[in-house]
Amino acid sequence: MRLPRLSLDPLAVLFAGLALVLLIVFLVMLGSTQPHSRGIEVPFTTVQRMAGTGNVRQARQLDYDHRVLVSDRAGRDVWASYPANGGLQDQLLNTIRQSGGNVTVDSQSGKQAKRLIVQVLLPILILASLFALFMRISQKSDAGGMGAFSRWTGRRSKLGPGNPEGPSFADVAGAPAAVAELEELCDLLRSPDRYRALGARPPKGALLVGPPGTGKTLLARATAGEAHAAFFSVSGAEFVESLVGVGAARIRDLFAKARAAAPAIVFIDELDAVGRKRGAGVGQGNDEREQTLNQLLVEMDGFDAGGGLIVLAATNRPDILDPALLRPGRFDRQVTVDAPDAEGRAEILSLYLQGRPVAEDVDPAEIARRCPGFTGAELENVVNEAALLTARAGHTAIAMHDLDEAIQRTVGGPRNDTHVLGPDELETIAVHEAAHAVVAAAHQDGAQVHQVSIVSRGRRLGRSTALLLDRDRTVLRRSDLERQLEIALAGAAAERLAFGEVSTAVNDDLHTATQLARSMVTSFGMSSLGPVTIGEQSAEVFLGASLQELGSVGPGTLERIDAETRVIVEAAEERAAHTLNANWEIVRRMARDLVAHETLDDAQLATHLAAVRAAPRNGGRPAQ
Repeated sequence: MRLPRLSLDPLAVLFAGLALVLLIVFLVMLGSTQPHSRGIEVPFTTVQRMAGTGNVRQARQLDYDHRVLVSDRAGRDVWASYPANGGLQDQLLNTIRQSGGNVTVDSQSGKQAKRLIVQVLLPILILASLFALFMRISQKSDAGGMGAFSRWTGRRSKLGPGNPEGPSFADVAGAPAAVAELEELCDLLRSPDRYRALGARPPKGALLVGPPGTGKTLLARATAGEAHAAFFSVSGAEFVESLVGVGAARIRDLFAKARAAAPAIVFIDELDAVGRKRGAGVGQGNDEREQTLNQLLVEMDGFDAGGGLIVLAATNRPDILDPALLRPGRFDRQVTVDAPDAEGRAEILSLYLQGRPVAEDVDPAEIARRCPGFTGAELENVVNEAALLTARAGHTAIAMHDLDEAIQRTVGGPRNDTHVLGPDELETIAVHEAAHAVVAAAHQDGAQVHQVSIVSRGRRLGRSTALLLDRDRTVLRRSDLERQLEIALAGAAAERLAFGEVSTAVNDDLHTATQLARSMVTSFGMSSLGPVTIGEQSAEVFLGASLQELGSVGPGTLERIDAETRVIVEAAEERAAHTLNANWEIVRRMARDLVAHETLDDAQLATHLAAVRAAPRNGGRPAQ
């Protein structure tokens, strides 16, 4: 291995040597200023007794050290400390003089001068030498003058032909729209002249927006791999420092290195850490963050878009970004990377299952149908958990039941066998979960319910996949939301019908229903308050939380919001009770089977739910 050549700067060596010499002088002089007396230490009262008996031959007072040195008639030397602000030492010296002893007073003026040099002059000189040394090093290592500590220390990798292991768009599944947008950026880096000939201004940057785990970083790396470009990856948090100017210097250094390596892609992950809207927040650190953001804006506005440099960034909080970042000429495009739909989930699962031993009954499309709303990261975790479960059981291939259990673990956590439920608890949970499935089936959603379980997982006492309905849909009518409310409140309605009261198992359901009903009132205009939004979130962020513009909302309106929310929730529970009353025998049979088997799968559920019918709008309490 060849070691790098070291070049010594004479001025840096001079400053380092000066600092070392000053430090040695400081330590030597510090030792000479410490109190030192011959003899043994005794209490001050002992010296007073010696003086009173005339046993003191000679005494010496040290003013700066606040000590008195005494030699007795026998030639023994002792010393004692005395208070700095007392008159005891004067009385002692007078007593010694009266008894014939010799008394001298030493003001220790030389030690006072040394102490002044050690406490004031030498520390200043040492700090000045060290500061000069660091400044000299910074001038040699960084043109910006911030020193080596302000240089960008992120990661760079060369993807494409030089690194065949780098990802490509073939390794990305479930995001066809995002891939199509990024393919154009790759073509720009490969053939910039074709765009110049048409007079087109290529985009300078693209912002990947989406929830966590949807593959934004993978898309950026795949873009660099497809474009055969150098890839500079850095987190937005790496630019945020407490020292003013450090983040801006790192931004300059990053873009300088990227320009030198063009064609290149600069990827800034978690852009909201450095690109948060200016003027939000308090504290001195806010100045440093805003300076870093200003430098990023200057760099993105200054480099030539046709020079082979493109900036990609990822965030899941686009609402808090500074508008200057999103204007044309900086991040020209916003590429939305949402959670995949059923077809996309099947593609992602097929990609993750490649190269793994899989049983014949494993169907990626069926698995995808059972995990609506899952992101790519969650799907990868499902496959990994299934592989771990297969290895734990000693099997050689991943089976469908392993993937089912992995989905359950991802949603609710592992089985909780530490608490054994009693018969009454099992019956309550079984009725609760069976009600969810029956109400979902009564709304022609029975095909979506592939499993109902009363197995305790984490903090959940049971789980019905009916609660995961419609997570693939993005546009919902009021009737769809009301149906979701009925399904969510079916458990509570069933407990009231069966036992005359509810249990703590309804906590999560009530929370979900209340949030949905309040959104219907305040955000979707689905109440008597009319087609308005109330308490809309502002764009400012303060101390990590969004401020709500509730100052213009009167107390009467707030009371109406609470009342409307309660009406919507109570009406949904009443409709769920009507549906359950019409299908109560099915609920009871399902509950008995759940207590007996803990889990009902597709075939068993189909037997129960086949007879479910839509409920009439009248009903009552079922017979016990």
